[in-house]
Amino acid sequence: MALDFMASNNQKKIDENTPVFSLEKSDYDKLFNNVKPLNQYPIIKKFDNYYADTTILYGEIQPLIKELESLIKTKKLQLESIIHLIDFLEISFNNGLNIYIYCD
Repeated sequence: MALDFMASNNQKKIDENTPVFSLEKSDYDKLFNNVKPLNQYPIIKKFDNYYADTTILYGEIQPLIKELESLIKTKKLQLESIIHLIDFLEISFNNGLNIYIYCD
């Protein structure tokens, strides 16, 4: 079971052509084992409940990227999936999209 990050300008426009990044549960667990204290990562905190759907608005994407990069630097979090998530977020930001997060 993965956590799917879907890039779209509107939730109602999500379809089979929507760009998707999937974060496996094991990598999600590793990420959240390093996000302590959680309050220092307000955008990451938005998806701390694996089973709750959430939205990362366009204006929150750059702060999310900074939070993830901070984890890589300060916590030595070396997950290839997080690097790929950052790439996905950067492309989504450059295309002016929001991110809708769902557990499949």
